[in-house]
Amino acid sequence: MAKAVIWLLIQFLYIGSISPQRLQVKYTNSSGICKGDLFKSVADLKNLEGCVVVVGSVEIFIEKSKADSFTNMTFWDLREITEYLLIYRVRGLESVGQLFPNLARIRGVRLLNNFALIVYDNSNLTEIGLFSLIKIDRGGVTMWALPQACFVDTIDWKVLAPRARHVISPPLIDIPMRKIQCSVPCSCSSNTATNRCWNNRRCQIFLDGPDADKCNDQCLGCRKTNKDACFVCRNFTYKGKCLAECPPHTILLPDNQYCITVEECFELDRWVFNNTCVSECPMDYRIKNGTRNRPTICEPCTHCEITCGNLKIQSLSSIQSAEKCVYVNGYLEIHVRAIPGVLGDLRMYLGQIQEVSQFVSIEGSDITTLDFLSSLRKIKGQHLKDDKYSIDIHRNNNLQTLFTASVTKNLTIEAGTARFDHNPVLCMSKIDELKTRLPVAPSAIDIPEGSNGYRGACEEVTFEFEITLSGESSALIQFSPILDHSTHYTALYVRLPPGVYTTVVPETCSEFEWHAIDIPTIFDKNYGVVEINDLHAASSYALCIEIYDPEKKRLVRSNIFNFTTPVGIPEPPFIVELVASASDVVVLRWVDHKDYVLHIDYYELDVTLIDNYSRTSMVVDYCRYKEDLFDADYTRHALVRRPPPEYARGCESMCGILSSVTPGAMVEEYFDVCDDSNFDCNNQESIISSNSSFGNYVRTLVLLNISSPRNDFQVGGLAPFSDYKFRLRACSGGHCSRSARGVVRTFSLKNADIPSITYLHANQFGHIFVRWNPPNVTNGPILSYSVEVLPRININDLMPQVWCVAAEETRIFVQSVIVSKYLVRVCVRTLASSNSCSDWIKITSVTESKTILLWIGVTCGILIYIASFIVGWLKRRLRHRSDVVPLVDSSSSLRVESEPPAMLLSDFVPFHTIPLD
Repeated sequence: MAKAVIWLLIQFLYIGSISPQRLQVKYTNSSGICKGDLFKSVADLKNLEGCVVVVGSVEIFIEKSKADSFTNMTFWDLREITEYLLIYRVRGLESVGQLFPNLARIRGVRLLNNFALIVYDNSNLTEIGLFSLIKIDRGGVTMWALPQACFVDTIDWKVLAPRARHVISPPLIDIPMRKIQCSVPCSCSSNTATNRCWNNRRCQIFLDGPDADKCNDQCLGCRKTNKDACFVCRNFTYKGKCLAECPPHTILLPDNQYCITVEECFELDRWVFNNTCVSECPMDYRIKNGTRNRPTICEPCTHCEITCGNLKIQSLSSIQSAEKCVYVNGYLEIHVRAIPGVLGDLRMYLGQIQEVSQFVSIEGSDITTLDFLSSLRKIKGQHLKDDKYSIDIHRNNNLQTLFTASVTKNLTIEAGTARFDHNPVLCMSKIDELKTRLPVAPSAIDIPEGSNGYRGACEEVTFEFEITLSGESSALIQFSPILDHSTHYTALYVRLPPGVYTTVVPETCSEFEWHAIDIPTIFDKNYGVVEINDLHAASSYALCIEIYDPEKKRLVRSNIFNFTTPVGIPEPPFIVELVASASDVVVLRWVDHKDYVLHIDYYELDVTLIDNYSRTSMVVDYCRYKEDLFDADYTRHALVRRPPPEYARGCESMCGILSSVTPGAMVEEYFDVCDDSNFDCNNQESIISSNSSFGNYVRTLVLLNISSPRNDFQVGGLAPFSDYKFRLRACSGGHCSRSARGVVRTFSLKNADIPSITYLHANQFGHIFVRWNPPNVTNGPILSYSVEVLPRININDLMPQVWCVAAEETRIFVQSVIVSKYLVRVCVRTLASSNSCSDWIKITSVTESKTILLWIGVTCGILIYIASFIVGWLKRRLRHRSDVVPLVDSSSSLRVESEPPAMLLSDFVPFHTIPLD
């Protein structure tokens, strides 16, 4: 009993020692943790009652709603969403903040097209109103098609979601009263940088800066009246308390750093691994499904990081979640509708799947082909759909073709049969190709007669084609024989996307844009001719002849003919990563245009130092220029961009921070090539022809014939903390593309920017002469020097006297206070540092004899007199030789005889005096 009491006391002291701070929420369910979902009705939204944190995303899509639908519909408890928040076509909603007034954090663990907060196409929305929102950890913000929304541009989205891209559209307001309401300015602060507001009553909350609330260290935002009342926790959360670490009897929910119990983990349909609540196993582990008495666990395996469980593909997010899947330990079901460009996403994210352990089902999908399963090799059929089918394809109105020919040829189906039903444009000839791979032949019930291909032109005739390519954009195609001169002939052709080699069928709902050319019938010849003049270089095309008999009202198509146009001048590569990895090294990664990937022979790269500061430092007086040049800006050291759709993929981690990117630099979205600084479509600079250097560093560098295939390169020998321009060209057949460009700054070098004092002298009059050598290595150009002199006197906290010296000077003569000893050092100001200094050097003033000084003065006077006499004598001789002798010296009236000579010894060095306060 005593031991139990002692244990409870230890636990109490442990939890108390980590200073818990209370979240100001009232839990209406057991833990306040809910799973994300798609909400399609107002009634569905009530599932958010009592949710403090949503593990997942909140997607709200309610078209059939009115303003009064959301009366008293407020979720006061919700503080955090771990993925993203989407508000799409919620017609009656006037304020997002009305739903979530206390939402403080969106973590962005998973994003929707790189965005964490998306408010799109909400016609009645008058404001965003998320006035408690203080942090978006990852991802950007999209505010678009909000015709009545005010106060959209009065929020500093860059502070709320730094290092991310934001798409903000202005309100389109035609109603006069709305114009007046939207013209209300923010009145939150006299500081324009922090004068930001959500509406005319609520201001934006800042975590940092002078306007930030002073909160407890464990809090991320707090109530103004109570610094311990946290909005959300900075570190860990346990039962509404903010802690520095989790209590020992809990496990971690990594999505939001919550400390939960094992039972709460099971309620989220997760399991425990390594004292963490997980939804998937880490690399080199796989899921071992549990039973009623034994929970699910992660067990070690070899190469199993590419094994996924059941895949149910219904949305874009579910497509993206299958990105790394190679082996599907379960079934693969695809049901996608009304997703623009979905086939491109399916090819990108499902193209690695090789094996499915159960069955494949394609139902009710708006797709035209199954070629996106380009790596599929085996369907095991360990569990069959309806206990019968390993392949089930039905009710696909636009499906025209199945797997590619190579997949069909090598596909192994170990059990079950197939069902094909209600696929109106899928011809039986395509189904027959797959039937040969089935271990059990399908019956008439599995493939009902007339239920497939009844709207497609499934009857086919065979033509012989001959092609003559004239240039990169024109082709002359001849086909034969002509079957019947009374019929109508039409040539249909389409440009195939890169990597698509399957037979495609021209249908109205096809994903490809087919072009049609009427072919005039030549009665005295038994062949037809088609001329095409709008082709793209280095592209694959499919062409067929469509034959229509008006008397029989019969449509027949020919076989598909494929051809490829010449390469010509390739399109430029796209730089996806230009990243400084050290003070003298930059890593370059790129991808090629999809049309030219197979045709690139080599690359050319040239590197140029951008020496702007060294050129302007002679003009700008940096002793007076006080602007801060030293803010940490990681984007200068890393150019990271996602390529456009027509370019190949970069690397597998393209959805987030890439492999070599410095912390803080996020992937930027890409839009148009010619509008982007990465390309220059009109003006091409002259190509660098030779290498040059300064000191030990590269000034210009030319790298030719970087052999292909290659998509990365590392350049060394660069100067530290300097801007370099990289220009990369792709070459094919002796023709090179325009340059893809990027500018990146190398990292600073430690222990650089240190000058060395070479001479130091001080006398009893407080005169100090300092001479120094510039640093051997600098982080960018030298902007200025500063000489610091600290008199050694018995005064505490005495500040040194400081003289600023221009970058081209390396010595100075100054007047300090008269003491016997001084400490002197020289500091350098560069782009990377404002105060890199030499060591303090101690110097004792030297007593110089007055007699010696007098003799020096007399000697200088005599020398000056002799020099003046010689100059005067020379002038008189010149005057006698001149034909025109001026009667009056024009400068004599301005000369004052009592002034000292114009040239003194001290004029040879700068002389500055700073009084000692």
